[in-house]
Amino acid sequence: MSNNKKVTLHLSKYLRCADPASVENLSRALKQLAARNFESHTLRDIQELLGKKESTYITVSERVARSRPQEGYYRKWCRAFAEFCGMTPDEMHNEMLYRTFGTIEVETKLGWRRRPNKRSEGTTKQEFSKLIDTLIRTAAEMGFDIPPAHRADHDEEIKSASGI
Repeated sequence: MSNNKKVTLHLSKYLRCADPASVENLSRALKQLAARNFESHTLRDIQELLGKKESTYITVSERVARSRPQEGYYRKWCRAFAEFCGMTPDEMHNEMLYRTFGTIEVETKLGWRRRPNKRSEGTTKQEFSKLIDTLIRTAAEMGFDIPPAHRADHDEEIKSASGI
């Protein structure tokens, strides 16, 4: 029985290959990416996987994780809005998750509890933007003003994509 290891890479703009069909070029690009961005044990696992002569399957997706500026902005204003409402930051965060992604009811030994359908961990930039928009809209409905999010990182992505 073979020892299968799964390595997940989240790629955005780092992988460039003149001939995407070339496994050799792709393997080299992945090794360079891993060398720059991953811990040594992960790098060894990737090199081991790519060095085998058997088939290697690689899935590349357009999924872009939320950014640190998004996270910082959301946490700052979620905390301020929670204080305004007399809630803890965790209570407010859960409320925003409920309003953005919906809820499910689960039965526990302490009774029925409401939980969000999705947590913010692992969300994409677009999903996290929805969470921020929900926070801004909900706060506005309650008379708490949150300034619009600065979208400089988004503007930079548009410029680089259009070649400006």
